[in-house]
Amino acid sequence: MNTTTLITTILYGLTAAYVMYMAIMNLFVYFANVHLGHEESFKMPMIYLLGGLTLCALTFLGYRIYTLPSIGLLFKILFYIPVLAIILYILWAILLVFSSGGKWN
Repeated sequence: MNTTTLITTILYGLTAAYVMYMAIMNLFVYFANVHLGHEESFKMPMIYLLGGLTLCALTFLGYRIYTLPSIGLLFKILFYIPVLAIILYILWAILLVFSSGGKWN
């Protein structure tokens, strides 16, 4: 279980770094466009920023689970919910492809 937690924490950390990089790039583009007088929506930078902060929180939670194995069950469930959602989405996509003969529509 410790190995699974460590691998998942590393993957969350790498994903958080990428999403935060995208948030910084989108914030740069937003402020550059606003400074030049263009109309720009703050939606995409905010989505990336909230996603990055969520992934940072999950990475920290994974670190705490790895260093303190006696942490509560609720925190472990919160840590593995995104992994479960990804696995369920992949299984749904496989079922969709096989049940429709490979046609999406």
